[in-house]
Amino acid sequence: MAKLFEEASRRPLLQIALDFTDLKQALDVASKVVSAGVHVIELGTPLIKSYGLQALAALKDVVKEQIIVADLKTIDAIELEFTPFAKHGAHAATLLSFVDEDVLEDAVSLCRELNIDLIVDLIHQQNPVEKASRFADIGVGIVSVHVGIDVQRKRGISAKQLLKEVEEIGGTGIMVAVAGGIKPKDVGLFIEHGARIVIIGSAVTRHENPYQAAIEALKGLRTTPT
Repeated sequence: MAKLFEEASRRPLLQIALDFTDLKQALDVASKVVSAGVHVIELGTPLIKSYGLQALAALKDVVKEQIIVADLKTIDAIELEFTPFAKHGAHAATLLSFVDEDVLEDAVSLCRELNIDLIVDLIHQQNPVEKASRFADIGVGIVSVHVGIDVQRKRGISAKQLLKEVEEIGGTGIMVAVAGGIKPKDVGLFIEHGARIVIIGSAVTRHENPYQAAIEALKGLRTTPT
């Protein structure tokens, strides 16, 4: 396992997702939340699709040695997608959970070679606990319990409805990241239920004061036993 896994093993982490299509806006928010003490910065899928490796290079200039997750949501051509982001400084990359097991095994091996962490995203997965247990057997270190933006908007569901799954998946021995409509005030709740990485997007990035919103979220980590 690489840097993200190692850090999250020591203490729970706050990850901020930069889901923007405007690079300048994303970098401005990144600068503010890193100043607040955020541990992990996520290069969001919309940003990657809009700017590719340019976004990663620009982000590294702003966040320096901070951990960066490339939210590629890869489902095919894993080596082609993961390798350039790993070589240009990303510390972890995401893979969708619907790939065949042999592809997943290849992804685990590739990430070991590249010295980055593999995060398997359970978005839209109907059997997340069962899948996570199987992924742990294959060698996956981190899964993301994730409620997508469209589901949040259309069905009014957020990650808070998945606390039981978070706890059960954590019990399989795999590391759990959680994302989906999480508010700064609720960070501690997810840590209490077994999450090691809490991912927040718009509740911080679209806040009138991202710095202050990040500070509030970080308080949830500090007041929760590790």
